[in-house]
Amino acid sequence: MLQIEKTRAPLAVLLLFGAAAGVTACDVVVGTMDGGRGRAERQWARTYTLSGAGPHLEVVNVNGAVSVETGDGDVLDVKALVVAHGPSDEAAREALDNVEIEDEVSGAEVRLRTASPKGPRRRPVEVTYTIRAPRRAKLEIETVNGSITVNGAAAALKAESTNGSIDGTDLSGDVKAETTNGSIKIRMAALGDGGVALETTNGSVDLRLPGDAKATLSARSVNGGISVADLPFERTGEAGRRKLDGAINGGGAPLRLETVNGRIRVGRAQ
Repeated sequence: MLQIEKTRAPLAVLLLFGAAAGVTACDVVVGTMDGGRGRAERQWARTYTLSGAGPHLEVVNVNGAVSVETGDGDVLDVKALVVAHGPSDEAAREALDNVEIEDEVSGAEVRLRTASPKGPRRRPVEVTYTIRAPRRAKLEIETVNGSITVNGAAAALKAESTNGSIDGTDLSGDVKAETTNGSIKIRMAALGDGGVALETTNGSVDLRLPGDAKATLSARSVNGGISVADLPFERTGEAGRRKLDGAINGGGAPLRLETVNGRIRVGRAQ
């Protein structure tokens, strides 16, 4: 039996320098899952205006995916779905109530952090973020267990996961992406001066570039092949199955690609 309770999600809020923001109330849904386990969820939403120079968004999550779409303008719209499980509905609701989304706002900078209690009795809680951000905002996204997806960012992107894939499309700033267990797929609309650095341990690396991109490649894979296709490429240094160095269109922005167990592919963006 599902129960819906009108409430406001627990929230720790730091507002600095008076940045404009709005919070929505949310419904808490509690209901037993198949198999008799308890489940509780709530939705959290907030809107910010990131006016001024150098907009910057940082998200620090633990369990759950983070998805970012970008658009024109200065509005940052954040939605989060918080889901908790437990041996009973009461236990799931208790776990849900112990998780907070903290935000810090300073001018055009916003930092979001999932805060959950520590200790032997803590129960698993998943927080999934769906974000609409200004295209020109610098992005720093971190999660431990979950994927990261970013589309259309024009400024620098830093993405880090431990157990999850990283997928970026139509990017045009400097990119640094790192995970341990998961693949990385990045499609660039243009290269920033700082280039692209992609690193994983267990997973493949796939980088797509515009046909006229000028870049200097350094690629390393311990267990997996390395290939460059459909781009003007000149190898430099010694040839080897585990490493590939060279210049694309004569050389330019640095590309550093690394994996231990997986293939590395560099190709033309379609």
